[in-house]
Amino acid sequence: MMMQWSAHQLALRERFAALGAALTPAHDPLAEHATASVHGAGSAVEGSDPNASASDFDAVRWQRLRESGLWELIAHADVEQTARPEAWWNFTAALEGLASTLRAPALLLSIIAQAGMVRALQRHGSPEQQRTYLAALRRGDLCATGIAEPNTGTDVRSIRSTLSACEGGYRLNGSKYNIAHAPMADFSLIVCRHDDAEGGVALVFVDQGAPGLSAGPPDRKLGNTALPTGSLAFRDVFIPHAQVLGAPRRGLRQLVDIISLGRAYYGLVAAHLVSPFLDDAMRYAESRHSFQEAIVEHQYVQRRLTDIRIGMERSRWTALGALGRLLNEEADALLACSVAKLVGSEDLIRSAQDLVRLYGSRGYHEGPVATLMRDALGFASVGGTEEMHRKNIFNQMSRPGAAPSSTATPRGAGPARREVTDDALGGIRHGAIPA
Repeated sequence: MMMQWSAHQLALRERFAALGAALTPAHDPLAEHATASVHGAGSAVEGSDPNASASDFDAVRWQRLRESGLWELIAHADVEQTARPEAWWNFTAALEGLASTLRAPALLLSIIAQAGMVRALQRHGSPEQQRTYLAALRRGDLCATGIAEPNTGTDVRSIRSTLSACEGGYRLNGSKYNIAHAPMADFSLIVCRHDDAEGGVALVFVDQGAPGLSAGPPDRKLGNTALPTGSLAFRDVFIPHAQVLGAPRRGLRQLVDIISLGRAYYGLVAAHLVSPFLDDAMRYAESRHSFQEAIVEHQYVQRRLTDIRIGMERSRWTALGALGRLLNEEADALLACSVAKLVGSEDLIRSAQDLVRLYGSRGYHEGPVATLMRDALGFASVGGTEEMHRKNIFNQMSRPGAAPSSTATPRGAGPARREVTDDALGGIRHGAIPA
């Protein structure tokens, strides 16, 4: 676990915090949004507008992030170097800096989705796949991961998207929905089953424009509208052998390994998203007077403000602890990542509610606080619902030999490599993991 940033990591954190602040428009926390929303992939969106098209994507700020060198931290051509834990801690410091100032949850969720694809390629990709797709990610190309299906959700063992052997490779048929970046992804990683192997699951790459691939209209959502989501359909899409990620029938275990990173990062981002809003709230409480004194002197206001800060600290350290266990391949990493996601999302939603209550009727009016409330609610399902993560945590606790309390690896003992069992897959079989 990273207990303290190195000088280099602290500099990265500060640099990307400054970038996030520079990319965030000046605003009045109580003013209505003056959102200049132009529909389409090339638009710049200054926040989530429930009346805007779900196809809005903040391409301008996304380009600025690419130019900042963010993806060079983990998606460098030297895979061996950037796959090391130190490189991921460098990226984490940068992500933490961005999350603390950016005020754009949808953009941060896009970053997490891309980071998960980098991990997939580093740990399971062939040299050819790494060369092709890591270069695409460095360019800022958008990727998507298709897990859920309309009739089966994310019960991966029951998915109907099927991979059938044919001359020179496979044919993919089926559909996916609720996929981040689906309306505009340059390439996608699709979870499917083998028709010749009971229970066999594969992960395959599909490039934009592949014959037989079609994308549905963008989804309309309550919040996070700058994160485009939608559906994909496959009709006899040809998949060469070279487009299969890792072992063809071990996709389920690979998938759990890939999505665990996102769970930890959801918790970390949730911890920091509320930071600039808490600063606004402190200033508001000091300037707003009621009963002849500033409301910051009222104990119930102090409690709301301190509860927000306590939640931020709890979520941050839980997420960093989970990430450390994941990068060290410790036995309880999957449990820890579910805990991080669950704690982070619940604290973020609770903090957003406290802010709405603190501002009173003004907090309920259209504006940054109300938008944060809408966007925060998305964290209840992105990366898996509360019920799914509690099921996954319980499954991990119930494994034979699972430690009942502390499972930290003693210093000097080396990482305890985890074995991904069927219990570890329970989170996918029994709950929703929006891709």
